[in-house]
Amino acid sequence: MFESLDLPVLFEAEVVVAGGGPAGIAAALAAARLGKRVVLLEQTGSLGGMGTNALVPAVIYQSDGVNWVVGDFCRSIIEECCREMGIDEVNPGWQEVDAEILKRIYDDRLLKAGVKLFYMIRVADVVVRSGKLESLLVATPHGLRKVKGEVFVDATGDAAVAAFAGVPFDCGDAEGRTMSPTLCPQFSNIDIPAYDAALREGKRDRAIWHELLERGEAPVSEHHFVGVCTYGNGTASGNLGHIYGANTLDETELTNAYIEGRKLAKIYHDFYRRHVPGFEHSDLVQTAPLLGVRESRRIRGEYQLNGDDYRSRAVFADEIGRFSYPIDIHSSSTDPEEQKRVERVLCETRCKPGESYGIPYRSLIPLGVENLLVAGRCVSCDREIQSSLRVIPGCFITGQAAGAAAAMAAAGNVRSVDTAVLQKWLKDDLHVYLPNI
Repeated sequence: MFESLDLPVLFEAEVVVAGGGPAGIAAALAAARLGKRVVLLEQTGSLGGMGTNALVPAVIYQSDGVNWVVGDFCRSIIEECCREMGIDEVNPGWQEVDAEILKRIYDDRLLKAGVKLFYMIRVADVVVRSGKLESLLVATPHGLRKVKGEVFVDATGDAAVAAFAGVPFDCGDAEGRTMSPTLCPQFSNIDIPAYDAALREGKRDRAIWHELLERGEAPVSEHHFVGVCTYGNGTASGNLGHIYGANTLDETELTNAYIEGRKLAKIYHDFYRRHVPGFEHSDLVQTAPLLGVRESRRIRGEYQLNGDDYRSRAVFADEIGRFSYPIDIHSSSTDPEEQKRVERVLCETRCKPGESYGIPYRSLIPLGVENLLVAGRCVSCDREIQSSLRVIPGCFITGQAAGAAAAMAAAGNVRSVDTAVLQKWLKDDLHVYLPNI
């Protein structure tokens, strides 16, 4: 149908990246560094995805406890953010970030790299001919337009480009249930010294919440309480409140999730004001503009990375990075036992310092399309290892590899990429942790 539409061309590039989260940012920067004409399409008004628009408050596991694994893009961006925040040294395990600072850094990095950037552009469909992606159909303020390219990177998080192109995918568990999303709130006017003093005295917000749960006085029956990260002179972002039973690929359920998330933000803020030292006079400034989605589609690719690969600390001949965040499958339901199991599994599956698992290039290659790569939380994997790889540094790792491979793909065929050349560039140019090559 769309092949016959005579739509205006919005832009044409050698590498087209859809999605401006960490995976898309890294892909665009890598392809541009290799001299390609790159366009990045983002559906919101800023880059950063979960780490900015969804107010996810921290960047975690940039290292395996011994080695920095992420490469220069992620590391240098977080270091720059920390400098502006007045933080002298980055904590590679768990680093609080300021979303507004990150937005500006991302803008600057992409523009300096020569990437053509479009905000408020949503991929509506694709045009595929003979197994090759020809263009993306995008919704703009002027209606539908085409974005044409030679190689495409799907960094949408939901694998939207791949799904529109007919790539098979999985979603959630065997019953199709996905990890519950969160609409993160932001608080201000916090007495951070008082809050820090309470933490040192063992008065942790998580412990206070669980005490209320045990007494039957918690405002909601939530057994997986994550918490907040403070920064600045009195600000915090909270990974608070799971929205259970929400299919974020369904328009009605997605809408209901935003409504439910705003209700939960008020409930959690009331808890903090009443029970947590330092928050007595705090304000609920906003809920995130973007829902914090942990899981939706996972493409089927040339190789499905899986939980056994995590447990064996797998090594692959074509690995494009290594990662070490544990298995972190958030509950899909209100069942208390399922909620309690999340943190137990998280602790039980932690890698020892220096341990990690490999990520093969084949997991970025979707079945059935010649000139498409996928990066971020929707790569080819099972949901066990997806729950590890989905976090911000993992998305940077797959994104930079996808962008570099897109630039290296001969005649637009992503299967033509010499992985030894790709690995050497990632290791030598970006200082990606690749100890097995």
